[in-house]
Amino acid sequence: MGYDRTYSREEIHQMLYLSERRLRPTAPAASAHEGHAISRHTEQRENPFDRRQIRQDSTFSSRKHLILATEEALHSTQGQQELRKLNAHGTHTCKIAFQLVATQGKILADVVLNPMATVGNQQVPAQGPALYLQKLPVDSIILIIDKLAPSESWAPLHIQTAYPNQVVMTT
Repeated sequence: MGYDRTYSREEIHQMLYLSERRLRPTAPAASAHEGHAISRHTEQRENPFDRRQIRQDSTFSSRKHLILATEEALHSTQGQQELRKLNAHGTHTCKIAFQLVATQGKILADVVLNPMATVGNQQVPAQGPALYLQKLPVDSIILIIDKLAPSESWAPLHIQTAYPNQVVMTT
């Protein structure tokens, strides 16, 4: 059985949970970042305002929304095509950028819009309060996935990150 298969919702939850704070297996240990889909991109993040260097920082409103969006992305035709690439020898990582369809309007995110200023050609954090918007519908998600174990094993994927890519801004 390859990496391009149907994963149960429980398997997806377990892969997300087991990937959390585990060093990325495809990066050199000295520069590997920890998996962070839950701790950085859900309501479990301690401080939604801690990344001022990013103009728009989105987190899923709940872990459930993360799991449901990840499930749809993994099982989509596009997701299965990306996962199929992991079956090849020498390919260890894939990126899935997916436009939600089945769960569109049901998956929600909280968004922090940080004030930015242009200095030269670069956007840098500016002074002033950040705008915090809650429970906005998510349009798309990005997943970065690495091989963890042979595809026959249970939970063979390391989900490095999964985050809302586009949200519907309502005011």
